[in-house]
Amino acid sequence: MSAQRRVAALTLVLAGALVVGCGSYVPPEASPTPRETPPPTAYIGAITTSAAAAGSPGSVTVAVDSTPQAVEAREQARAASPSMPDPPIVTQSAPSPIVPRVVGSRARVVDRVQTTEMRVALTFDAGADRGYAESILDTLLTAHVRASFGMTGQWAEANPDLLRRMAAEGHHFINHTQTHDSFTGFSTGRGPKSAEARVRELDLTEAAVQRIANATTKPYFRPPYGDMDGSVSADVYGSGYDIVAMWTVDSLGWNGLSRGGIEERCLRLASPGAIYIFHVGAAAQDGPALPAVIDGLRRQGYEMGPLDWLLGP
Repeated sequence: MSAQRRVAALTLVLAGALVVGCGSYVPPEASPTPRETPPPTAYIGAITTSAAAAGSPGSVTVAVDSTPQAVEAREQARAASPSMPDPPIVTQSAPSPIVPRVVGSRARVVDRVQTTEMRVALTFDAGADRGYAESILDTLLTAHVRASFGMTGQWAEANPDLLRRMAAEGHHFINHTQTHDSFTGFSTGRGPKSAEARVRELDLTEAAVQRIANATTKPYFRPPYGDMDGSVSADVYGSGYDIVAMWTVDSLGWNGLSRGGIEERCLRLASPGAIYIFHVGAAAQDGPALPAVIDGLRRQGYEMGPLDWLLGP
């Protein structure tokens, strides 16, 4: 065979191999686009009372402890305050409400309730030390006022007697996470927590509240530091938390505001449907300021209660 024929034959063989190779090529799957962390925001906005009621199918009656110590605490509370509503009693832990979750949905963020009624909600976050918690409960009991407590799992476990007393006296609980660590990392300078870590924080707190006080935090969640974004709203909704409890009036006691300053601020900023946030820790003067705040709000014509009461049935 001549050199030209050998070259031609070799060319045909190579061309055939290329055709076969190209015919069997399968392009690799495109790598998934990394999930972007939404920009952190203080909070998203307000909803109306009717929308809140429609959007919280997971609401459950707060159940309270039926141990002899808790029963005695209720009897003492009833004797001291006959007009205080008596919370329902159950003999077993209230199960977490099982609500079908809609994929892609998010919890509704509430920073006030749109209403013309002279009503406000009092909420207290418990995430640091025992602080003024006992005196706050004494003030609320004497004033015949129930409130909401943003509860961290660590605080609940460190202060089981106060947690039981809160439940026995008819107060309402909000899940404030296990460790009070930012879910977005915005206030702490760290990266955002994973969805799995967020769920674990919520579950540990709910388990502690159920185990210790026979009560539930669902469906209310309060983000540490108020750090929120769309991914947090989606993740907490997937765990059964339909309402993100933000606030209208921050007492600023945590920021060093004096007792008199807290009283003046809270009374000046009062408005129908407002949600107040206080803290129980000793670093804030919220506890000492509370009696004057309650008296001042009443003089202005306001009724006070927990967040679930303000949102309505």
